Amino acid sequence: MPRRPVPPTLSALELLASLAAVIVVVLMPLQFIGAHLCAWGECSVPGAEEIRTYRLMVLVLVVAVTTTLTLSVRRRAHVAVAGHAVVGLVGLAVALVFAMPTIDWADLRREEPPAPNPDYVPCYSGSGDCVGG
Repeated sequence: MPRRPVPPTLSALELLASLAAVIVVVLMPLQFIGAHLCAWGECSVPGAEEIRTYRLMVLVLVVAVTTTLTLSVRRRAHVAVAGHAVVGLVGLAVALVFAMPTIDWADLRREEPPAPNPDYVPCYSGSGDCVGG
């Protein structure tokens, strides 16, 4: 199928959304480093303002990638769809790796400890109830 003609305003919107997505992907690691910066023995922990900024950047990234993908699909530009999809996947990876508050990936794989045996009787030193003395 041939490409559809696109009004100039939608082309400009796709360009601006694409630039916004790329800028957010570049700024996320910088914001993460700034929030976790350790200088002269003092380490900062991301506060509410940094977490709000991160969430706003994720929102801008989602809107920008959705806009670029929608407009490029609408004009049937396969190369642009692939390019915007790559930016979206990279953006997703960056958003997960540089998440605030930090995602504890080891905790996600950790299994719950088994439940204690209901027949277990604790053995206290000197009580005389312990097995073996």
